[in-house]
Amino acid sequence: MRCPPETHVYQAKYPAKGSTLARAVGIVLIAAGVLLIVLCVPLWAWMALIGAALIFVGVLLLQK
Repeated sequence: MRCPPETHVYQAKYPAKGSTLARAVGIVLIAAGVLLIVLCVPLWAWMALIGAALIFVGVLLLQK
């Protein structure tokens, strides 16, 4: 049995791209999130992340 065709399509309504308020709120939220991550992640995790990045870059350099 086939479903009847959808008669109404729902579309999400986002703020206009030029909305200054939306851009400002977005930038503030991003900055707050980055600040929370930087302050809350322990030093050993940052060192592990840097070490993994160095290994990744080394592997990429050896493949060329």
